[in-house]
Amino acid sequence: MLEKCLVVDDHEMIRETIAIMAKSLGFKESITAVDGADAISKLYHHRPSLIITDLQMEPIDGLEMLRLIRSGRYGLSNDIPIIILTANASEQVIAQCIAFDVDAFLVKPVNRKSLQDRITQLSQQAKPKKTIEHYFSMYQQDPAKSTAFQVNGTVAFNDEDLREFDMLLHGEKAKTPPPSSVQNPRQYAQNTEVTKPDDRNKFIKWQDRFTVDNEELDTSNKELLNIINDTYDLILEHREDQAFEGVSNRFQHYVKQHIFREEALLEEHGYARLKIHRDIHLRLVRQADFVVLKCQADPSFYKTDFFKFLRFWWVKHVIQEDTKYRSIFSGE
Repeated sequence: MLEKCLVVDDHEMIRETIAIMAKSLGFKESITAVDGADAISKLYHHRPSLIITDLQMEPIDGLEMLRLIRSGRYGLSNDIPIIILTANASEQVIAQCIAFDVDAFLVKPVNRKSLQDRITQLSQQAKPKKTIEHYFSMYQQDPAKSTAFQVNGTVAFNDEDLREFDMLLHGEKAKTPPPSSVQNPRQYAQNTEVTKPDDRNKFIKWQDRFTVDNEELDTSNKELLNIINDTYDLILEHREDQAFEGVSNRFQHYVKQHIFREEALLEEHGYARLKIHRDIHLRLVRQADFVVLKCQADPSFYKTDFFKFLRFWWVKHVIQEDTKYRSIFSGE
């Protein structure tokens, strides 16, 4: 991957600074372009192994360049890794970038460590790409823009679902659902009696009803609960957006490790609903990828969409779905 890096930005200082950073991180050559049109020409002649591009440029912006590349236009390789730089991008534009499988986002101003983290992320796990035909069809149709939790035309959940599973999570004590923006989480905690005086900013405590009667899987799910509580604590403490990336990384690790081990154990014990469970996992992973990318593009989404999705995963999957296989471990 560390052969040639193409840096695209209409601001000369930003463009040159990132190009220098890329070389210092191991790229043999950094090529620069002033806009999307210039970048397409450089792509054709230099064939870089990574693109780092700004969004807002004329005459071809970063989103349109992404759409053209993924669609295989001009004979370009459609699976090249692309990192998009964001600064106040709209949610609609972010969703379109994700629909065309952008590999990562970086929020401006970019520093060496954040760039290194993204490059390391891509080198360890390249994002799979779809066929040229798939992207070209999307490009031709220019479909309606996705909303926060809409994936391939399927809405994962909405505000009504949030109210429903918060009631399920906290029982009859949940008189008032938490606001979607978590504007007053302390008041919500008081209303629902989720926290106690000796608990420090915990959204929910582990209860016996959450167990699946397998120590390994319970331990893994307790880590997810810790991630939920830590996210909640960061929100209450008004921490900087950058503080949330650590819990996001932990969540991504949980998803990979937990799903792999859970499916192996369910197959070993002959779980009858294994195929259904795997299909649910596939949908959840797609939605998790979507949410994590949104947060990379705009870290303010950690306090809204990320926290919503963690709650959704816990109630709709861990409590309502995972507990269905409890009997294969308990022998009941």
